[in-house]
Amino acid sequence: MFGKKTSLGVVLVLGIAAVAAILHLQGGATQSTNAQLSLAEVKVELNALQSAPFRANPKTGGSPKLARSQMDTEMAAITRELAALQAGSPPKALDGVQTPLNSDYTALEQIYSMGAYGLSYGPAADVLASQAGRSANQVTRLLDAASRAYARRAADAQAKVTDGSIAAITLLLAAFAFFFLRSAAAHETAERLARENERLLAASREEALTDALTGLPNRRALVNDLSILFAPDAGAAAEPHLLGLFDLDGFKQYNDTFGHPAGDALLTRLGRRLADAMSGGATAYRMGGDEFCVLVSSRPGTDPFAIAGTAATALSEAGDGVIIECSYGTASIPAEADSMEEALRLVDHRLYDRKTGRSSASRQSTDVLVQVLRERGADLHGHLCEVAQLAAATARAMHMPHHEVKRIELAAELHDVGQAAMPDAILTKPGPLDDTEREIMRRHPKIGGRIVRAAPALARTADLVRASHEWFDGTGYPDRIPGQAIPLGARIISVCDAYVRMTTRQPYQQARSAAEALAELRRCAGSQFDPAVVEVVSELVGHHGRRAEAA
Repeated sequence: MFGKKTSLGVVLVLGIAAVAAILHLQGGATQSTNAQLSLAEVKVELNALQSAPFRANPKTGGSPKLARSQMDTEMAAITRELAALQAGSPPKALDGVQTPLNSDYTALEQIYSMGAYGLSYGPAADVLASQAGRSANQVTRLLDAASRAYARRAADAQAKVTDGSIAAITLLLAAFAFFFLRSAAAHETAERLARENERLLAASREEALTDALTGLPNRRALVNDLSILFAPDAGAAAEPHLLGLFDLDGFKQYNDTFGHPAGDALLTRLGRRLADAMSGGATAYRMGGDEFCVLVSSRPGTDPFAIAGTAATALSEAGDGVIIECSYGTASIPAEADSMEEALRLVDHRLYDRKTGRSSASRQSTDVLVQVLRERGADLHGHLCEVAQLAAATARAMHMPHHEVKRIELAAELHDVGQAAMPDAILTKPGPLDDTEREIMRRHPKIGGRIVRAAPALARTADLVRASHEWFDGTGYPDRIPGQAIPLGARIISVCDAYVRMTTRQPYQQARSAAEALAELRRCAGSQFDPAVVEVVSELVGHHGRRAEAA
């Protein structure tokens, strides 16, 4: 038989061994629990990363610098956490995280670049956001799988701790009771932290899908909803919907007049009014800036187009001498679009067509100046209209953006408005001008530029009006600007004006044929005219004749 001391020694040794074993198992459980918490933090950081690039656009109140800082901070934190987990014995699921994470960050980088350079978040950004969302979802699934693996490890270790505690109680009840209570406390802490992280994750997810200013669902929420609507497994079971995109008219003037805080208050007010107006199967979103969107379920008995009209009314307001209205475009889903990208492109195109078709300040100002030209003589006005049409066709053929085509067309229609200030004797003289008359006449581009710039809505065309009589070799007027320094729009107007003038009967010369006029343009290419523009005009006229504007 063992003596008392020996028994106590054996019990003590067994107790110490049991304590050491339990401590080792407890450490494994704690490590697994901490790994779960780290994965939860990674998911929080990943959600924050998804929304950061959309805060880079200065036009929508964002800051490229702050967005860049947030992206770098979140990505660095994710990388750090994953690296720490890899230092242990990570579950296999963590090995596949890096590839979709890199894909997600690449797409977010491209969205950030679009916003940082002041580009609108249009369909291209939506495609990138969808790609980033898919990659982020893949990362989240892998993180969840890893979290479950850690949970199993923690559960196994915890079970062994409990068994060891029960066995050790028979040997050293008082000592091992302490470890059991410690284990229970650690388990409760882990559960509490897990619940808190679930709450933080839910709040982060809600924030990522909500516009901070108006409280409406944001662009990301719309992309998610449309992704579900256009999911391959939706098929014929999906209800028909109407997608409507709305853009406020007059908001910039309101913002400039009353300041950004008042502008934000207006957006909040209109957003709340839009949310109240939408009910049942309609959902309102804020896309960013002064753009809103609605997605209307076309259920039996509902008129989705009437709901779109109601939304337009909700986004209109008059007061303080400023009228806020909205232009909008709609598309029926799936009748008119079989993909999310096509639906967004279609509503954007229709919105722009409606917006440019409305009577604008620039159009009204143009009409006033054109009427001045009519008063001086219908021939001059008709000539400018032909120049404007040919210039627009040329700009389109050179693949210039739509807004630049419209700017060039407007400048071409007004480029000789300065002639309204010229003496009648010069305008109607049936022969070449003398040196004095020619010097007077050469003032008209400068005068025209000043006249056009005086109308705020037309100011962006003033530089084209002033430069429309410059020569490619730098010998034109009024500023003797050479080559590529002449705005491209002015170079287009110069060639088109010369062609129309040569093919139109003048008081001092007969009209030339199209072939003769083109030959003269080519002869003067490189001296008076931009050779590249001459080639485009020649091709247009060759294909379509004098009425090249039909192209």
